[in-house]
Amino acid sequence: MFAISLPSFAVSGLIGGIIAILFGILILIFPRILNYLVGIALILFGIFGILGGSLLIGILSLIFGIVVMIFPRILNYLLGAYLIIVGLISIFASGFALIPLITGIIILVLGIIIMIFPAIINILIGIAFIIQGVVAIGHYFGWF
Repeated sequence: MFAISLPSFAVSGLIGGIIAILFGILILIFPRILNYLVGIALILFGIFGILGGSLLIGILSLIFGIVVMIFPRILNYLLGAYLIIVGLISIFASGFALIPLITGIIILVLGIIIMIFPAIINILIGIAFIIQGVVAIGHYFGWF
């Protein structure tokens, strides 16, 4: 595994958290720009994840972001699959930590709901980005 110093990880967590919250709010307010915001957000999360040391989720986010930008019509299925995978990774990587486990379960459930009911994707994706942002900022400030 790559050795990344704590300050660079913390900064990427804070910046990634702020970006996630902003994108979540924008998606809830302007649903027509969802495809592009999601694609850009996933690419940015991928870059910050790789820089922050989360290589697997970083690469996964980067790949899904590029695919969403190229094929926006299959966004709901791509995003549902992405959230399911990220949720499972969070659950299995959480160990005994309660907050990452709960976050992983929430993200997994959101992914499953999007796959079943794609019409509510705007609301769920906006909420998922806001949750990821709050968790990233919380980790940065040591709230949990």
